Amino acid sequence: MRVDYKKLGQIAIDPEYRSKLAKDTSDVLANYLYMMSNLNADVDDWSAAEMAMITNSLNRWQDKKTFLNRQSVSVGDILMVDLGLSYAPELSYGHPTLVLEEWKNLMFIVPATSSSSKLMQAYHPTDNPEGKWYYRKVGRVDGFAHDCVLIINNAKIISKSSILSPMGKLTCDLHDETQLFREVKNTLLKHLFYREWSANQNLNQAYNELQENFNLLMEEKNLAESKIHTLKQQIKELQKSVDNQSNRM
Repeated sequence: MRVDYKKLGQIAIDPEYRSKLAKDTSDVLANYLYMMSNLNADVDDWSAAEMAMITNSLNRWQDKKTFLNRQSVSVGDILMVDLGLSYAPELSYGHPTLVLEEWKNLMFIVPATSSSSKLMQAYHPTDNPEGKWYYRKVGRVDGFAHDCVLIINNAKIISKSSILSPMGKLTCDLHDETQLFREVKNTLLKHLFYREWSANQNLNQAYNELQENFNLLMEEKNLAESKIHTLKQQIKELQKSVDNQSNRM
């Protein structure tokens, strides 16, 4: 059975239908039943695990879709969240995530997976320095429960209502540019916001060049002042000699 996407799209934007109940609108109800029929037809091909995850995600969304969760979340937290139903290659269902930023009831996260194929491809500074930039291998030493992969190009903003449970915190210094947290953020900037990253790199390079030139000029200034001081002392000594010579005459 085919769902009439065009008809549903028109209804969705028509103000007249915003106060009408779906059960009293034949077109909406009929298409909903078509959708459920199509969904049920796919059930025979689903694994028990997939059906369990779909059921969990749909039911959680039904329970919490209007709930605004303002629970305390910190940058660097590792949380298990429900990512819901997504289009491939986005991750769906429950996954560990790393919190990069948070605002009120929203947070910016990078999800993780324990997929063995992605673990083999993932970048790691010592285990696999030639790995793919958008897969970053992490493990117990970083604060995760086991080895898994941060899917950096799946980073997204999600509701705090999707939080299932806390899992821990990153073990690294969040402000150290050489450690994991800053590495992940810089990788995001470099590959997903290249123009901004490049502009920032150019500014940093220009600043470093100016700082180097300033330091050289300060060295030259200090050297010149030292020479001036030496010359003044020599002038004083010469002046004394001239004065003594004049007195003898």
